[in-house]
Amino acid sequence: MATENNAAESIARKLAQEEEWLLNFEKNITKSGQIRQGIEQVVEKFDQRLGLLEKNVLPMHISNGKLQKKQHNIQRLINTIDATLQFYGKTSTVETAINTGNPTAELDSYLENMESLQQAIIFFETHPNYRSQTENMRITLDTGYTVLEKAYKSFLLKHSLTLDPTPFIKSELSPRLNEIKILSDEEPIIKIGVWLLKQPRIPTHFLSYYSEIRGAQILKNIKNIAEAQKTMQLATRSKLSTVRKPTQRPEKLDGLADVDSCHVMCSSLLSLLELEEKLMVRAIPDTSKRAQVFRELVSRPLAYVVLQTQKVVNEKDIGIIPLLPLLHLLSQNSARFHNLAANSIGDVQFDSLMRQLQVKCSSYVNEVVEHLNEDTTKFVPPDGNVHPTTASTLNFLSSLTAHRVTVTQHILALTAPQGTNTNLLLPKLFARILSALGSMLKKKANLYDDPTLATIFLLNNYNYIAKTLADEKDGLLPAITEMNSNILSFYHEEISTCTNEYLKSWNGIASVLKSTDRIGEDKQMAKQIMSTFIRDFDQILAQQMDYCISDPKISSHVQSEVRARIWKNYSQLLDACQRLHVFPQGIKYTENTFEMAIKNLFSSARIN
Repeated sequence: MATENNAAESIARKLAQEEEWLLNFEKNITKSGQIRQGIEQVVEKFDQRLGLLEKNVLPMHISNGKLQKKQHNIQRLINTIDATLQFYGKTSTVETAINTGNPTAELDSYLENMESLQQAIIFFETHPNYRSQTENMRITLDTGYTVLEKAYKSFLLKHSLTLDPTPFIKSELSPRLNEIKILSDEEPIIKIGVWLLKQPRIPTHFLSYYSEIRGAQILKNIKNIAEAQKTMQLATRSKLSTVRKPTQRPEKLDGLADVDSCHVMCSSLLSLLELEEKLMVRAIPDTSKRAQVFRELVSRPLAYVVLQTQKVVNEKDIGIIPLLPLLHLLSQNSARFHNLAANSIGDVQFDSLMRQLQVKCSSYVNEVVEHLNEDTTKFVPPDGNVHPTTASTLNFLSSLTAHRVTVTQHILALTAPQGTNTNLLLPKLFARILSALGSMLKKKANLYDDPTLATIFLLNNYNYIAKTLADEKDGLLPAITEMNSNILSFYHEEISTCTNEYLKSWNGIASVLKSTDRIGEDKQMAKQIMSTFIRDFDQILAQQMDYCISDPKISSHVQSEVRARIWKNYSQLLDACQRLHVFPQGIKYTENTFEMAIKNLFSSARIN
């Protein structure tokens, strides 16, 4: 019964809660309707006001838009009128300044006037009504271009420098090439050139002015350098001729001067072109235009240098040694010269020059070997000294060594069989030349009537060869030992053999003195031996009076050997004669006079 009561109370509470919620909901619905009705009234009023606003404002907006458009058109017209008036007024002044102005005096002002005129032309061309008025402006603009080109030419002529030849002649350029100025003032030339290259229609004359004037200046400088080189050599030759008699024919000296002149021209051309290219990078920034100008510029000086060098190579017969520095220079820069010649507008035969120079040098090398093998001249030094051919041959080998790479690659390789080891070409040539020289010396030795003098001759020449080979300054030995590591030992052995052969000339006197230890108290025997010694000793001294051993060390060594062969027994003979009073009036060769006689051996003029 209690449970049923509790359930009924619970249901009643829930019903009361739901009734309360329902009452609240009805109130909210009523309030919402009131709010909606208020909003609808506000919206209706807004629509009424919006329509009223649209009715009043829209005509004003349309009217204002039309007014703004008219204002913009009026402002643009005013600006056009102002610009037209401005250009009309300024154009007249600018045209007058261009026609009467002088860019060589006021370059910046002239260029500004040219730019102002260009702007005026562009302005008037955009307005069809004024296009007819641009014709006179264009004529004035073309006149300005012409005046600028003439000013460009004038600046080039005025500022191109004639250079001091001294640094080029004395090879002092390497550290200071960039310090050399080829223009006294490059700014106006660069300024005009750069400005003209930026124009829509680039004038062409100013570029040809550059190539013509600068090319002529390079050629002028090269000729001046070559002339200064010859003048300096003539002065040196004249100075030396007052000191000693010239050893070479005048025509040979002229040939040497011509080769030196070609060498300095070739090296100077490379230096001058390097300076010119650095200038052109600034003066002609356009790469294609710069390349074309350079091709035209280089043509005349390059053709002149190559032609003059070809002429000297073909016409002068001066031997290989003076040509080696020239060949070295051209071969080191052959790629550069080849490209210059190939790209030049003229017909420059650089490759032909290189071939002619290589062939001539190769023929000179062959001539040296042939001359040694076929030498039939009868001249031999009367004192047994070094033969001139020996000295010239060793000088020849030294010169080849100094230019080993050039000689190997550009002379010897020309005639070498395919597949030959080029590193051995020079050592093989040296071996051939030294072998031929040795054969020639033996033939020359046979020309002497005196076999002892012939031995001295061979001794001097072998010693000269050995000393030259051993001289590290010449660098001959490393090259020759690549083929024969015992070459120096061979010549030392030959020197020793010649020394021993010479000492045999004293064997007769040595045999005379062998009887000295049997003199005892025999005055007659002592007198006879001394008389025979003096006679034979005087005879040998007279025979060898003009003998020369050019090396002081060798000479001293041979003198010591002669003394060692004689002095011991002669000192005994001298003591015996003095003890026995064989020569009361005195003995011709005392110890001092004997020593003096030995020291006077080989006292002919020596060379070191």
